[in-house]
Amino acid sequence: MADELAPIATAVIYEDEHVRVWNQVVPAGATIQKHEHRNDYFLVHIAGEGPIDVTFHDGTGGDLGEHLAFVPKPGTADFVAKGHIETAHNRGGEYRAILVELKKP
Repeated sequence: MADELAPIATAVIYEDEHVRVWNQVVPAGATIQKHEHRNDYFLVHIAGEGPIDVTFHDGTGGDLGEHLAFVPKPGTADFVAKGHIETAHNRGGEYRAILVELKKP
């Protein structure tokens, strides 16, 4: 891909041969720049309820279409399949999550 892509979350806090664990902090009104999810992952919602507007690039949204408004619920987790290239904008208060990428051997 010719474009330089951003990291998928704020900072890696743990990694081994099976998983990569990220801390995710998205301030109110902030945008998560264009990034690609190359691994399946779980998104564990800690704080903030958005909504978070997600725009998928290069046709990677699949059944989700080109745009979606996501409303995370703190204390829950979502599984997300790999393959999306996306940009996201937080329209709510600060959002915090733990993102756990599942590495394939």
